Amino acid sequence: MNRLNVSLQIIFALVTSLQLTGCSKTLQWKEEVQLNTGATIWVKRTVVYTKRGGAGNPLDMAYRRETDQAIEFTWNGRPYYYKGEANIMVLAISPENTPVLVAPADGNAWDSRYHYACTLPYYVQLVPDATGRAWTWPPHIEPWLYNLPTNLFGDFGQPEGMLLRYTVQQKRLQPYLSDPRLVSSHKINPEYSDRSCKQKKK
Repeated sequence: MNRLNVSLQIIFALVTSLQLTGCSKTLQWKEEVQLNTGATIWVKRTVVYTKRGGAGNPLDMAYRRETDQAIEFTWNGRPYYYKGEANIMVLAISPENTPVLVAPADGNAWDSRYHYACTLPYYVQLVPDATGRAWTWPPHIEPWLYNLPTNLFGDFGQPEGMLLRYTVQQKRLQPYLSDPRLVSSHKINPEYSDRSCKQKKK
């Protein structure tokens, strides 16, 4: 009887291990983005889902999104590509005609990974180099970004529920955009601050 129990436990452990490590799905889609300049472009987005257990229940197996995401697009004939942990919500064109990406600094714990100091508002502005593939950030976002609306898809669900293309009109129907508690996700809110981040006194 004991040998049977041990054998079952080993089989269960092997099956669980295979489920945790062997299944992933790469999901790509194109979305129409209305820029702050009035222009509209199409961007390509990529996220990866891995089949794994839930945080509180390892047996609750489901496809869960990895924190990394990628975005690629062309502006003024030059290609741009970003891949990283930042939970990008806005693609905007600067007064210098350079594309920038904006994300909540605390999204996916980006601030902790990169030791980002407390700012108000608590967002990060990613700026590309001349190659369009390496991104840096100033110590705080620039004021011209304040109140720009979210223009990138952010209502990630299960892979089977995602489309291959999203128009501007379709993205406006995302449920979270109508939730008044999530105003800092609807736009770049100048008053947004992280609860655990104490603002430095001037």
